[in-house]
Amino acid sequence: MNVLTTDRLSKSYKGNFAVRDVCMNIEKGDIYGFVGENGAGKTTLIRLITGLAAPTSGSYSLFGVRSDSKDICSVRKRTGAIVESVTMSRSMTALQNLRMQCDITGVRRTDEELRELITRVGLDYGSIAKKKAGHFSLGMRQRLGIAMVMVSDAEFVILDEPMNGLDPQGFIEVRETIMRLNGEGVTFLISSHILSELEKICNRIGVISHGELLEEISIADLHKNARRRIVIGVPDAERTLNALAAGGGFPEMTVSEGKVTLFGDADINLVMRILVENGIEVSSVSTLEETIEDHYIRLLGKARLS
Repeated sequence: MNVLTTDRLSKSYKGNFAVRDVCMNIEKGDIYGFVGENGAGKTTLIRLITGLAAPTSGSYSLFGVRSDSKDICSVRKRTGAIVESVTMSRSMTALQNLRMQCDITGVRRTDEELRELITRVGLDYGSIAKKKAGHFSLGMRQRLGIAMVMVSDAEFVILDEPMNGLDPQGFIEVRETIMRLNGEGVTFLISSHILSELEKICNRIGVISHGELLEEISIADLHKNARRRIVIGVPDAERTLNALAAGGGFPEMTVSEGKVTLFGDADINLVMRILVENGIEVSSVSTLEETIEDHYIRLLGKARLS
């Protein structure tokens, strides 16, 4: 079952598209990473699917209910979102903030249920019971923000750049909270430009650039299809490149900062034999696989050329 489906969803401002013909699919149980540079259209798309902005064209469905249906408002209650920043009172405790969220959303929760929710997002209620949110670390505030959107037992949680400004411990804490809730059945859409963090947490990613969704791919498929590369450090990169081109028929090679990189499933034994036969001194050899960041940069490069 798809929690979110968008059908050629578009939004333009004064004739300029912020989001254009986006077709996205998020399945129940996903932790879906939404990757894009600043201004790529991530926040605009999130504002569209949360009802904070109206599409110029196209549509979307939440839990199978179309955005133009009279039932969309009721089904949207199953969705929680933090768009751009966490909104809370820093002069209130965690429990007081959750009570205020209940009042705003019209949800009834006992203090015991709210304390359980605080624990559920990885905060130690006993140690923070009297502490004002303004004295929390950024990671603690992010987790409290997640608790606030979970007040209504959200099944689909949307987080816009939740890792911004976090220190390494904050990364770990927020990541563990997301994975814990996902294990309890909560589906996530997480936008970020911090690709290394998404790789650790997401099972699928979508890459957006200049308002267009370039690709959706599972992390498993990304690693399965990742391009291998051999990076060779040599004193004379151009001579090395010419020797390999003449002797190996390798399909793709590049030179950068005194290193020759061969992409694909090049036979390293053949590579080394060619270098030895040509008397080329080698200072270093490493075999690497493509990461999300490599894949992302390559996709953007292709998009700019098309």
